[in-house]
Amino acid sequence: MHFTFYLSCPVFPGWALQQSPDTVVRVGDTVTLECSASGNEFRSMSWYKLPMEKDVSMQLVVYSAEGTEADFGVEFKHRFQSNGTKNNHLSVKIQSVLLNDTGTYLCAEQAAQ
Repeated sequence: MHFTFYLSCPVFPGWALQQSPDTVVRVGDTVTLECSASGNEFRSMSWYKLPMEKDVSMQLVVYSAEGTEADFGVEFKHRFQSNGTKNNHLSVKIQSVLLNDTGTYLCAEQAAQ
């Protein structure tokens, strides 16, 4: 028996972020989510997870300022990997996907102020 779940990474028209397309992954697979921002500004970037359960808040998966190491949310430190934000790009790799990884993953960025 195979389990599949839905990773949704929406891209909104007019935004300066480009995210991975919607992805369906089997339990046990490895998946990499990509996010790129346009422009040359120093920025920080993050990936968030919105779980499928009701009444659950968005969770920080990983945060990184340009050129710094990735800082993971507590529950994402073991199977999730990232090299941090480089050249306005932040990817996160999920190894050995579990059913509870199901959710909508959103990329966010913040320009330096």
